[in-house]
Amino acid sequence: MEVRSISLRASLGAVSFVGTGDIIASQFCCDSRRVQPGDVFVAMRGSRIDGHRHLEAAIAAGAVSVIVERPSSHINVPQCVVADTRAAFARICLARLGSPQRSINITGVTGTNGKTTTTWLLRSILETAGRTTGLLGTLEYFDGRTAEQASLTTPDPEQLAQYMAQMAQNQVTDCVMEISSHALDQQRCAGIRLTAAAITNITQDHFDYHGDAEKYRAAKLQIVSLLAGEKPILLGIDDAGCQAIRKQLTPDRNVITFGFTSDAKMRVETLSYSQTGQSLRLFLDSGTVEVYTALVGRHNALNLLAAAALAEQSGVATRDIRDGLERVLHVPGRMELINAGQPFAVFVDYAHTPDGIAQCVATSRLLTSGRVILAFGAGGDRDRHKRPLMAQAAQGADQIVVTSDNPRSESPARIIADILDGFDSNHRVLSFVDRQQGIREALRLAQPGDVVIIAGRGHEKTQHIRDRRISFDDRRVTRRLLVELLSDSTLPSGSQRSARSA
Repeated sequence: MEVRSISLRASLGAVSFVGTGDIIASQFCCDSRRVQPGDVFVAMRGSRIDGHRHLEAAIAAGAVSVIVERPSSHINVPQCVVADTRAAFARICLARLGSPQRSINITGVTGTNGKTTTTWLLRSILETAGRTTGLLGTLEYFDGRTAEQASLTTPDPEQLAQYMAQMAQNQVTDCVMEISSHALDQQRCAGIRLTAAAITNITQDHFDYHGDAEKYRAAKLQIVSLLAGEKPILLGIDDAGCQAIRKQLTPDRNVITFGFTSDAKMRVETLSYSQTGQSLRLFLDSGTVEVYTALVGRHNALNLLAAAALAEQSGVATRDIRDGLERVLHVPGRMELINAGQPFAVFVDYAHTPDGIAQCVATSRLLTSGRVILAFGAGGDRDRHKRPLMAQAAQGADQIVVTSDNPRSESPARIIADILDGFDSNHRVLSFVDRQQGIREALRLAQPGDVVIIAGRGHEKTQHIRDRRISFDDRRVTRRLLVELLSDSTLPSGSQRSARSA
C-alpha cells in the first residue's frame, strides 16, 4: 500500500504549531523505543505510560518533530499541538494511506454482548443484497477477499487503516465493525465516519479497565460521535444500560429503539422455538418480516432484529434481510450446538459476563423440560468484581461446574474461589481447575433431554495459562469427549450422579 506524505494542518484541522507553520511527513511513530531517524513522534497517553515523558528519548533516536497535547519548552524540534494525540494518530494512519475509508459505507456495533453475532448477521444480509462486504470483529478480519484471525475486537489504528486500504482496493462497498469500549476510549476509530451504529446492551464488564459502570457507559456512548451527520444510533431499549444512554442524548439526536417491548420503534416477536431454531416476526420501518433462524434464544432474537434494522438503514430490501438472516446457520462459539449423537443438547457459548451467563441459562431453560447443566469460569487479570456476580447469574442452572477459563497470570484456583464465593449454596456446584476435566464432568452429569452449556471461551482456540498459550478449542474438546463418553453404555441412560467438590 502506498504511503504518502501528509500535511498535519490539512489532515488534523484545528491544531497549533510551535517552531513551524506546518509539519509535512509520511513516517510517524508512537513508541519512543522504535523511532527511526526522520520520524514524527506522537506522544500518546496510555493507562500506564505517557509518551510526553519520552520526548527527549524520541528526539535522541532521530525524531525530527513531535505531536503533543501540551507544548514542551525543553525540546528544540517543531511541535504540533492537538487536543488528543490518540485521535490525531488514528486520523494520521488513515490520511497517509489516502483516506480509504471515505469510499466505504461503515456500520459500527458496540455493546457488552451481541456485537459479534449482530455483525456476523449483518454481513450475511449485505452479501445477500449483492454488496461486497468487509468485517472487522472478534471472530475475524475480512477484507472482502481474505479472512484472518482477529487479534483484537477492534484493530489498532495502524492495522485499521491498512484494512480499510485493502478493502478499498478490493472494491468493498460496505464494512461492518465491532467497536469495543477499549477502542472507543482509546480513540482508535477517530478517523472513521459511520453511516449507522448500534448499542446492543451495556451490562457489567471491563471494570478493571474503565473503573465503574458510569465510565463504561461513557466509553460506549462515544460511538455516537463517530456517526456522520444525522445518521441514526440504534439502542436496545429492553436493556437498562441503553435506557441510561438514551437519557444522555440530546433531543435532536436521531435515535431508533429496538427490542421486544411494545414501545420500541423496531420490534421482534417469537412465534415458536426449539433446540434447533426459532421462528420470529420482525417489525421494521419497511414492513413485517417473518424469519426462521437456527440461532436460539431471546438474546439472539434481539441480535437478528438489530442486524435487520441496521441493514434497513443501509437501504436493503426486506426480502434480502430475511434471506440473509436465514443463511446464517450458526455463529462460531455463540450458542453453537455440538452434536455427536448424544441424547441431550450441548451448546458452546462465549458468555463471560453475568448477563451473558444469565442469558444462556434462561435460553436453555426454555429449550428443555429436563435439567440445565452449566460449566463456566472467569478470565484472569480481568475484573474480579464480576466473578461472584457470574456465580449469582449461574444459580438458575440445576447443576454447575466451575472451572478454568483463561487464567493468564493469576492462580486458577484463586479465580475459582472468587467465583465460588458468589454462590448462596455449593450443594449443586462442582469445581475443577483442569478445564477438560470440568467439561467432561458436565457431560457425564447429563441425562437424556437435558441441556449442557459450556460457557466462557466460545470460538477461542487457545487457552492462556501464565506465559503459555496451549491449544484448546471448547468445541473440539467437547465433541471429542462426547464421542468418548458415548462409548460408555451408561451415558445414554444418564444415571443420576451426586454433586461433589473436586
